[in-house]
Amino acid sequence: MKLDLFVQKTSNLYAENRLLKFVVLVLGITVIINSIFSYRALHYQKTVILPPVVDRRIVISGNDANEDYIKLFARYSIGLLENYSPVSVRAQFDELLKLVTPSFYPSFENTLADLTATVNTLMITSAFYPFRINVNKQKKTIAINGTKKQFTGSSVVDRGQSKTYIIGYVISNGRFFINDFKEVENK
Repeated sequence: MKLDLFVQKTSNLYAENRLLKFVVLVLGITVIINSIFSYRALHYQKTVILPPVVDRRIVISGNDANEDYIKLFARYSIGLLENYSPVSVRAQFDELLKLVTPSFYPSFENTLADLTATVNTLMITSAFYPFRINVNKQKKTIAINGTKKQFTGSSVVDRGQSKTYIIGYVISNGRFFINDFKEVENK
């Protein structure tokens, strides 16, 4: 870059130096502004997922998700927990434990281990048919109402009692976690 504005070479060099400093300053400010907007855009980013088995739009944004996403995981979780046979119980419970928060893991693992032992000893098969799922996003709970049937061999142990389960959940970085699970008595 050569400027020939002035008669003296030194004046031209100073003008050239000032112009280069100005360009570097403008580029630096542009990079800073671009970085700020990129950082802010990451916090407002949403992920829209529509796998083949899902018939509704699922939106996950940071530590929040829409109700369809929560219901999908509620169905999946209750299916792993309440639909089992002696052959599948251990694998299903291991998969369910992947959805549990670290603080709830030890107590829930003990509960599932006891249930696994009972299922294998008595050869129990269970089926749960959910008919209503209510999500309370303020309290971060899911209420699942349904009918549960249990069999041992060819005899019926439980003939379709109506059951209600309450699942406490947390969504962390777009991932669903269970942090509480209770069976509530129907009135």
